[in-house]
Formats: sequence, C-alpha cells, structure tokens
Amino acid sequence: MRWRACAATLAVAGVLSACTTATPPAPGAAKPPESAARIDGMPADWTLVSTVIVSRHGVRSPTHAHPPLDKLTPDAWPGWPVPAGYLTARGGSLAERMGRYYGDWLRARRVLPDNACPAPGTVYGWADIDQRTRETGNALLQGMAPGCEMRTAHQADLTTYDAVFSPMAAGDCPLDPGAARGAIEARLAPDGVSGLNKRYAATLARMSEVLDYGRSPACGAQSGCKLEDEPTRLRVEGDGSGVTLRGALGSAATAAEVFLLQYAEGLPDNDVAWGRIRDEKDWALLFEARNARRDLLNRTPYLAATNGTPLLAVVLDALTRAEQQTGAPPPAPVRGPVLPVGNRVYVLTGHDTNVANLAGMLKLDWQLPDQPDNTPPDGALVFSLWRSPAGEPFVRVEFVYQSMHQMRHLTTLSLDEPARRVTLSVPECTDGPDAKACRWPAFARRARAALLPACLDGVR
Repeated sequence: MRWRACAATLAVAGVLSACTTATPPAPGAAKPPESAARIDGMPADWTLVSTVIVSRHGVRSPTHAHPPLDKLTPDAWPGWPVPAGYLTARGGSLAERMGRYYGDWLRARRVLPDNACPAPGTVYGWADIDQRTRETGNALLQGMAPGCEMRTAHQADLTTYDAVFSPMAAGDCPLDPGAARGAIEARLAPDGVSGLNKRYAATLARMSEVLDYGRSPACGAQSGCKLEDEPTRLRVEGDGSGVTLRGALGSAATAAEVFLLQYAEGLPDNDVAWGRIRDEKDWALLFEARNARRDLLNRTPYLAATNGTPLLAVVLDALTRAEQQTGAPPPAPVRGPVLPVGNRVYVLTGHDTNVANLAGMLKLDWQLPDQPDNTPPDGALVFSLWRSPAGEPFVRVEFVYQSMHQMRHLTTLSLDEPARRVTLSVPECTDGPDAKACRWPAFARRARAALLPACLDGVR
C-alpha cells in the first residue's frame, strides 16, 4: 500500500504531503444503482443529485493536553511516529479507504463517471488549516477518484484560524461567557457541572483503574487518590474564544480518545491502554466520558450555533446551488470556499467539534453500532440531495463511519464490504421512502432557522 511506502518519508518530514501523489489502481466498473440501494436504503429509481460530506479528520497522534498525559499515569505512553496532532500514515490509509467507499457509492449512483476522472469542479474539497485535516481531505479525494490527483483546497494562511471551522477562536463569533456557562449549567440542572462526577462515577472509577491513577504524578504524595475525587470544572475563556472541561471528566475524556487512536493506529494489544481494556463493554463505559464532553461543549444549542453557524451556512449554500441547478451563488454568500459551477460532491474536512456543532444545531442524535466514539476518526455527516421519480427534491442525513473492527484491521471498504451508515432522523421530517427524509423546502427552512444571524454577519 502506498501509505506504508511513505513511512520513511513521514518519519523524516513529519508530514504526509509526500505520501499523497502516487497513483493507485483505477476503480473497476461501477456497480448498478441496485447495489447502492442496498447500502443507502434509497430506491434505485431515485436520483442522487449531490452530496455534502462533513468529515472529521483521520487517525492522528495525541494533541497536547491539560494536564499533560504523563501526569495521569505512572506508566509510559507509547510513542508516535509523527508530531503531536498530525495525521499518521495509517490514518491516511484509513481515510483513503473511506474515500474509496464513497467513490464506489457515488459511481453506482451515477454521480461520478465510470472508469474516468470527474469533470473539473464536480468534486471539491475544503479543509481546515491543520495538517491532519488537509491530509485527510487529500486522502478522501484520492480514494474517491483514484489516479485523478485531486487535492483539497484550504485557506492560504495556515497561521490564522479558518472562520468556517473555528469562528469562536477566530474572533468572528465569540461566545458570551455568561451565556455559555448558563447554557451548560441549565442542561445539567439541578446538579450542574459540580454533579458530573457523580453522574459518571462508574466511568471515572474504571478510567482511574486503567490509568493506575492512584500512583500517577497527579496524585503526588497522596498515594492511592482516585480520579473521581478530582473535581470537574468548566472553563470559559474570558474573550469568548472557547470553553473546556477540566478535572476528572476532562482527563477521562482525553485518555479515552487516546486509547481509541492507539487501537485504530494498530498498536500492539499490550500498548493499547497498556492492555487493560477488557472488551466492548469496557470501551463503551470508558467512552461515556468523551461522548459526554463532546455533547456538553459542542452540542449544547447556544455553543453549537455560535461555532457552527458558518459551517452550516456553507452546507446549506452547496445544497441550495445543487437544488437550483445553477452555479450562481444564492443571496448573502458566505466567506470562505467558493464552489465551482457544476459541483456535485463537496467534502468538508474538519474536526469532531464541527460534526457535533451541526448535530446540535439540527437536533440530530445517534448511537453507533460497533463503535464507542460518537464522532470517530473519518466519521462524517453526509447530507444528500435526492430527486424522486416525480422530480421532487428531498434531503437525507446519514452518519457514515468505520467500525472498531474495520479500523483495527484496515478493512478494504466497498459496496460489498461497506462502511457503516446510520440514517438520522431530522425532527419533523418524516417523508421519503423510509420516512426519514426532509422535503427540500422544510430542510432549508430548518437549517436557516438554526443559523445565528450575528455569527453569519461575521463571515459574509
């Protein structure tokens, strides 16, 4: 596999750019629409007009944490072959396999051509500025159309935040600290943030065991202390640039994510949480901390809308153009990516925070079979615009992801060995063949109603 061949380059350069130019084998002939129908659940005589894929980046090395990971355990953490927060070579391979699966699906649905490169502009990608998002976007596109040398676009200045993905940090749409704290406390009433340790007592106790927290540097002279005894605190930046959870739940959430990254990276069993995670139930218990943090910080409606408005506006913009079948932008176009005329596949590569923001704004919820992380690496919200045989437009929203087994074993994905898909229910949308589709006018109204005008003004 060409990603493995680049391992030496990756170790020296610390980047994946050198690993994304070789040409893999061309795809075979497209399967008939009936093959796709078995996967996407839509009748073969419905037409897939366009799709917008909002994907989390792929498997990366751990980012810098607070407190540092080595304070949470007496044991040494396994090393990684790339700098902190970078997509790994294996992460690129996993993302490319997801792209290959998307390509097979889109060819079967006659969105992409059979045995040919897509026409210019048909497929377009926009990624956040980080190495892990840019290279994941490249891998997804190259997997989608092997040999066509497509690369994702991104903001030219890599030293400033892209306001499409990070408007709070960019200063375009800062949080009101009081409103942010109040929104989270209200969701946790009556106990508030101070009650989180009690609510997730079993998760914190198990994480304390896995980390051997009682012998960690964080305990210091208090040998035998427990993670669950460390208060969980909410930190809201005074300038409105962000919000974090510190203390027990924050540390447990970070550690759980690192364990899954180790597992997906293919580390030996004894190096994944030092071999201490027993089974799927154990994974699910540990991940309650991470899923709870993501839910509170990124799906709470006020926080979701503040950070998610520009991205949802970009998604709505793309679907509107496709539904109108025109390359002309709709009124009040957003700043950032400008879609080429004739676009039918739009890949936006960001972070789990972005996926969760959109879920919070549109009131989408899901649990993923065979995957404890609700926003796993390469997991994506897929917005698809369909036309019925009568020509009426509908929107469906799915979450597409790789199972734990698929990530661990580098499964080659295809319509015969598909990625996992969960069709999501959009509130008040019960149309289409499976009663989970939105008529286009209803979806557009709901999406527009979820936008915060003040945040949208900052990115026009």
